Amino acid sequence: MKKFSTAILLLLSLLMFAFAGCDPTVVGDPPIVESAPKSRFIDYSDKSNWVLLPEISADELKAVDIFYIYPTVFVSKDDALMRWDAAEMQTKTRNIARQQTAMFTTLGNIYAPFVRQAELNRALTDLSDPQSKYPSMETGVQDTINAFAHYLRYYNKGRPFILVGHSQGALDLFELLKRHFSDPALQNKLIVAYLIGCPVTTKDLTENPHLKVAAGELDLGVIVTWNTEAEVAVRSPFTGRPGSYCINPLNWRTDAVPASASANLGAVFFDGENHVTSEIPSFCGAQIRPETGALIVTPACSGKYDSTLLGAGIYHMNDIYFFYRNLEANARDRAANYLNNSLRAYQLIMEML
Repeated sequence: MKKFSTAILLLLSLLMFAFAGCDPTVVGDPPIVESAPKSRFIDYSDKSNWVLLPEISADELKAVDIFYIYPTVFVSKDDALMRWDAAEMQTKTRNIARQQTAMFTTLGNIYAPFVRQAELNRALTDLSDPQSKYPSMETGVQDTINAFAHYLRYYNKGRPFILVGHSQGALDLFELLKRHFSDPALQNKLIVAYLIGCPVTTKDLTENPHLKVAAGELDLGVIVTWNTEAEVAVRSPFTGRPGSYCINPLNWRTDAVPASASANLGAVFFDGENHVTSEIPSFCGAQIRPETGALIVTPACSGKYDSTLLGAGIYHMNDIYFFYRNLEANARDRAANYLNNSLRAYQLIMEML
């Protein structure tokens, strides 16, 4: 009888994690943005300070949320942080955000705050030093933490969520996970964290034992990341660190077993204004280079996929776009796995009562 009662309690706790809302203080109760000085914090109660919010009624919301942070969008000699409240910058940011989250619109409700990202050259200087704590990006990290707290308090309503970020946006979310996801209630609501283009090492995981990285295509509560390069590339600020983690989005392996181009469901490219310019199935295969943690690809189509700013062979700008449809399919599969597990826990409880 005692074992029976214990089993019920365990299942009830699983069910509570799967379906219950989060206490709004679980991420450390950051300063309430509504009452904070305007010069120091962004007021996330003002909907104009969000890049994207669902434009549907509450009863039309889907069962899963997507919380997204955009990459670096700002270059300046004079300003260390992006002017997030400038109309031109808001338009640019919304276009990039829509491009990088369009594959999730049929799966979940998308919440994307404006955060004060570091200017590109300052961010790259920090990234080039593996020992750096990324001081140029700390304001964006704090904005991300505040925005996530506001999202939990006012928008989430107990739904499981997926975290999505690219480049600096992924680094912001990585810091959120490091600092605030030791709480089991948050861990158990996290379907997956797609931190694409973010360096993740064994040192990070040792220092933050509550974090875990994906080992396959369906595991839950895990970090997924890769950093894309050509076979021959200049030294990258995103790879080459000791113990660099990478997963191959074409075969969902973490070793050097290659995936052929036939496994690529489709690369999708945009014009910067949220218009699709091309969609190319079997665009490239991919193979992890274990000694650097880079994901090596050879595009099947001619074209320029690297950037002058990052250097020859660094495909960082296309980390998401090369594997667009595979990322879409994987998010759908992981969400289904999470919801199926939650439903099964509920069914087991009902059978035992």
